[in-house]
Amino acid sequence: MPKHPEFPEWVTTLGEAIRHLREHRGMSLRSLAEAAGVSAPFLSDLERNRRSTDRIDQFAKALEVEADVLRRFDTRLPSDIRAWISGNPGIATLLRELRDTGLSPAELRSAFRRLKR
Repeated sequence: MPKHPEFPEWVTTLGEAIRHLREHRGMSLRSLAEAAGVSAPFLSDLERNRRSTDRIDQFAKALEVEADVLRRFDTRLPSDIRAWISGNPGIATLLRELRDTGLSPAELRSAFRRLKR
């Protein structure tokens, strides 16, 4: 697999990331849809952020990137994380507090790693 591609600033959603990679590779919408096992209208809706998908692995394979490259743009909460939040009501408060620090996710991750040492 190629290294993680760089994305322009305007790419902020899964649909935009897929469209950018598809166009960068010179693929038509129909050819990517076929390679990923979805319909062209579904892919069109996905690229326009009118749909979401659980087929990230198929898109990653068709676009020849690691699945994590696309997953970082998928803003949906996985079911295990939703269940964990539901079972721990204080998590929502903690998330608000983390947001209110104004730190970026990378900065929060770095601070957390320092605490774990």
